[in-house]
Amino acid sequence: MRSLICLAASLLLGGCAGVLHDPAAGRLPDGRPRPTLVAERRAIVLDGKLDDWQGAKFVTVTPENGVFDLESGVTKDAADVSYRFAVCHDGEALYVAVETTDDVLRQDDTRAGETHAMAWQDDAVEVFIDGNRNRAPHARSKDKAEYPSGGEFSLVANGAATSNCTAWPDTFGKADHWQGATSCEHLPDGSWKLRYEYRLTWKVMGGEVRPGDRIGFTIGIQDDDDGGKRDHALYWLGLTPHCWKDEAGWGDVYLKP
Repeated sequence: MRSLICLAASLLLGGCAGVLHDPAAGRLPDGRPRPTLVAERRAIVLDGKLDDWQGAKFVTVTPENGVFDLESGVTKDAADVSYRFAVCHDGEALYVAVETTDDVLRQDDTRAGETHAMAWQDDAVEVFIDGNRNRAPHARSKDKAEYPSGGEFSLVANGAATSNCTAWPDTFGKADHWQGATSCEHLPDGSWKLRYEYRLTWKVMGGEVRPGDRIGFTIGIQDDDDGGKRDHALYWLGLTPHCWKDEAGWGDVYLKP
């Protein structure tokens, strides 16, 4: 199947909360402007509650405006899989906040405290970093050439994590690498609000990224409804069915000084 690029409908109108069409970001493979997220300075305490993110500019991703990785299934039901996210930094690290809506919570393939977890099989968030912005078409090549400048950082709703597809495996929880926190809220209608916070230091992006720079970025959530393998993988931006490895389909984050 031909690679597809999908953008949030609001982006097609020239921007949305926290998103710019910055000429410095260039264009996506299909010629459209590459969206840029603006990460402003903000003090964050990692607790999974997102209280520190009041007033931040969140981007909403739903089945209508996101990108399904076609290695898994597709749904039109926003109550099944949808989310909003925001980014900021504190001069030393990138922070990512995510709030997902999910009708069923599954965490059967991972355990809290794991740092080598099969995160992609459960309800989880995956953050993808291209620290050198080289738009590599295969960021998971056997030589692992892209790993020192970023990669994939996954956090499960139960607190399990993995960074195996980076140069920094088993470093979750280390302040000089990356950290995170989660919380789960069971709503009266039986659905869930799952909240995640990430802290990703410049070190895991290659060590040379600083405020004023731009990095390649995308984000996706994994959705497991019935145990076993995931049912859906919904990305903000990417080239399907390889959203997770083709950096050319990702957006940018501008680290505002």
